[in-house]
Amino acid sequence: MKIKKLLSVTIRIVAVILAMLFSFIIASGIANPQASAQSASQTPEEAAQVGIALLVVSIINALLLAIPIIHSRWHGLKLMGAIALVFFGTQTFMSQIETLFFESAFDIPGEVMKRIILSGFLTALFFAPLAVLILGKVQKSNLDEKPSPSIALSLRGWGIRLTVLPFVYIALYFLFGYYIAWQSPDVRMLYSGTTEMLSFYEQMRVTFQNSPGIIPFQLLRGLVWIGLALPILRLMKGSVFVKSLTIGLLFGLLLTTQLLFPNPYMQEPVRLAHFIETSTSTFLYGWLIGQVFTSPKE
Repeated sequence: MKIKKLLSVTIRIVAVILAMLFSFIIASGIANPQASAQSASQTPEEAAQVGIALLVVSIINALLLAIPIIHSRWHGLKLMGAIALVFFGTQTFMSQIETLFFESAFDIPGEVMKRIILSGFLTALFFAPLAVLILGKVQKSNLDEKPSPSIALSLRGWGIRLTVLPFVYIALYFLFGYYIAWQSPDVRMLYSGTTEMLSFYEQMRVTFQNSPGIIPFQLLRGLVWIGLALPILRLMKGSVFVKSLTIGLLFGLLLTTQLLFPNPYMQEPVRLAHFIETSTSTFLYGWLIGQVFTSPKE
């Protein structure tokens, strides 16, 4: 009996991974019809590198998104919509609005940006219903679908959290950005045009002087992260630890797995530095959101 159950779970997980792979390939083909021609011009080594990255990203993304689906108190279209929202919001929306903010560093053509966003949207749209179907969450179970009572905070509790947490996000963003990503000469050259290494305080002064909008922009991102976390908190069963860990992993890795793909806008050292910096800082922020929004009812 245990062997049959283990086999069934294994088959479902493999099917979810294949659904992710299928969704990504189909979405990329629709968003960029010239992709096949571009792939044909790649060397065998480049093609193999992209293929391995695609498989690894599909495995990571599928396993991460399977966690809230398996532990969900929701079902059907409601669950599909929540998973699609979190997937697209985390991996595509949150990454690309920052790319647009720093567009002078990347100089990505508008047409390419449109294809990236469309591909991300279609991937989430295709994958969410397939995953919910494969993992047996289309029909309602005997479990209650009421939202977790731990989110029922007082007005004061909501106000404190929505005010303080975005500033915590800003602190994590700049601390991890400077002490991890900014330690790379390639990162400094990309964003500042020089490899000169300033002190933390001097670098912050220069950053705020050159980009005065970065504080309100990152405050807004801090709020959007909370908005993306709330559906996971509401739909998931389980302990505070499980919910916080799930949100942290979703934020930390869904946002950064795309950095595993080679691209003409980021050299490998830049991608690696940003992968380490962003995965760790957003993991901590996601974990913190899970902790403070699943506190006992006020």
